[in-house]
Amino acid sequence: MTLRVCLCVTLLLSTATGLPHLNSRSSIVGGEDAAPGQWPWMVYLKTTNRMVSYSCGGSLINTQWVLTAAHCVDPYSYNLVKVVVGQLKLREPTGWEHPVHHVLIHPGYRGRNNGDWHNDIALVKLKKPVVTSKLVKLVALPTPLDVFNNRSECWVTGWGRVAENVSPLGGKKTLQQLKLPLVDDNTCRKAYPGTTDKQLCAGYMQGGKDSCQGDSGGPLVCKSVSGKFVQVGVVSFGHGCARRGYPGVYTM
Repeated sequence: MTLRVCLCVTLLLSTATGLPHLNSRSSIVGGEDAAPGQWPWMVYLKTTNRMVSYSCGGSLINTQWVLTAAHCVDPYSYNLVKVVVGQLKLREPTGWEHPVHHVLIHPGYRGRNNGDWHNDIALVKLKKPVVTSKLVKLVALPTPLDVFNNRSECWVTGWGRVAENVSPLGGKKTLQQLKLPLVDDNTCRKAYPGTTDKQLCAGYMQGGKDSCQGDSGGPLVCKSVSGKFVQVGVVSFGHGCARRGYPGVYTM
């Protein structure tokens, strides 16, 4: 399998309409602690919507825009979204918090439909540009020449649960990283018949390792032929976490 990736970012940047309702998915199951500055584009998002608080991930795609999942952000309450860049350990805050100016959700976003999300991608605009450093950098986006397959080196990162529904990230709540393979389209469609060519699967078909609740919106990155990491997907949903036969689904 080869995969050419084109994230739906251009459409969002040119669109200010389509603001649908809020949902939520899916730290990492089977992952390991990340080192400081290892994933400098990683962003922590926390939203309080009325009486409910929930966390997600995101990625810094330029100094004023964060890429995340549509189901992570409530466009009618974006002033309640907490965006932190340069964070590693949630219980030892060292990052920089930025207020939100605006939220753009893909106009074709549809929430749960027979268990699937579609066009689950959004952009969060910050009120002021971030200052880049060795701990805060922009993630590279794919070009038409970028091609990946199940031999590509790919990683997902997040602060979510470490087991399905029951085990929140403990200790100092250090950012988790997990190396995982891309899954071929046929296998992905068999596991999730409702998915489209704007979605990809990544993970281990035998189970045991996966993204999970709280990792939604975070980046799936793969190493390109140039040696740099390129974002190929956004954590969207899955059938449970790390279940056999059900890899994670990512928006691309």
